Amino acid sequence: MTASRGQTSPARRAAAVVVGSRLLLAVVAFVATYTVGVQTRALYLRDPAHAERLQGLAGRLLGPWAHWDGVWFVRIAADGYKAHPHSEAFFPLYPLLVRAVAAGVGDYVIAGLIVALACYAGAMVVLYRLARAELGPRVALWSVVFVCVFPTALFFQAVYSEAPFLLFTLLAFWWARGSHWPLACLAGFLAVLTRSTGLVIVLPLALMWWEQRRGVAVRLPGGPRDFAPVEPPARAARPAAASWLWLLLVPAGLAVYMTFLWLVFRNALLFGSVQVNWGRKFTLPTTAVWRGAMETVRGLWWLATNGASAILGTHTASGGLQSDVIANALEFTGFAVAVAMLVACWRRLPAAYTLYAVAALLVPLLYSTEARPLYSVPRFVVVIFPLFVATAAALVRRPVRRWLLVALMLVMLVGSTVLFASFI
Repeated sequence: MTASRGQTSPARRAAAVVVGSRLLLAVVAFVATYTVGVQTRALYLRDPAHAERLQGLAGRLLGPWAHWDGVWFVRIAADGYKAHPHSEAFFPLYPLLVRAVAAGVGDYVIAGLIVALACYAGAMVVLYRLARAELGPRVALWSVVFVCVFPTALFFQAVYSEAPFLLFTLLAFWWARGSHWPLACLAGFLAVLTRSTGLVIVLPLALMWWEQRRGVAVRLPGGPRDFAPVEPPARAARPAAASWLWLLLVPAGLAVYMTFLWLVFRNALLFGSVQVNWGRKFTLPTTAVWRGAMETVRGLWWLATNGASAILGTHTASGGLQSDVIANALEFTGFAVAVAMLVACWRRLPAAYTLYAVAALLVPLLYSTEARPLYSVPRFVVVIFPLFVATAAALVRRPVRRWLLVALMLVMLVGSTVLFASFI
């Protein structure tokens, strides 16, 4: 095998995983609509006027990908924020992109899927290139694999903002690595307009700027000694002292949305206050983790006492399958796995990647609910890309563990897709 074939082969395999994983989930969701069926939900969880227009084969293929939060994004794209109370919790860039594409394709669900899948493809390209530059092509390949088969990776092809958010985050790191600070901070600006947690991107960008300014990498205690990237970035001129001002572009994304909320609703902090609609309130991260552990123990005890079959007969107020019993255990497990991945990240990746991973994992813990203290944490984890790069680096020479992890995650991903597509 020639050197060039050896270098391109991992990229081709990564591309196959990117495409193949999406096709697999599309088939799983389609089959689920015929077997499990799509459950009926309360009207406030649906939007027949926009999110359920597709009928017949198209409805079974595409409709299941616009459930839950997807309905909110469709509503905002179609009618704006004023038409639907509490929609201000969802940041505007993704709905704006959906609205723009819908003007051409004529349907908001189709537009949402086009935007999500296009951003997902772009994100996987940037992820591969970034991981390859830092740790080589094999780590790059498995970084892509782990992201694609993570149990919540289904959201990359749903009408959700995960895919654009991940794309902008990766672009911010990629351009910062090459000292393209205006572009890096513009990507951070777009990430914040996509999701509030994008604000933490300013932390790794500031650290990377400081490292380039000093000419010395920062090393965290216990971090890798003398980390040497496989493909060092082209040597650029030392950033000018005033170039740090570009970093202000990242929080400017939040300022833009807050200005909009003030002008329209006279409440610049409305995006935070409406979180009570989902039962979220400010908590300390340690409190959220402790409650998550306790709720997990209670849920497991409930299962041991009543049996797994009892779940099927117990439903939430919204009509859905009782999720609290099993969701707390799954969400706490997801958090625990993320912490283990974070340890690998701390030990193997540059400080900026670890700083971002720590901050991004802490943010969801600041707003928890009573019944689900770690609510949606596994979904937030899937966009914290350094965790997957570090996991790939840790397992690249351990094929048995690597494939066992892939198999486990893939089984859970298929199960998650069935539940999501069936509106359970």
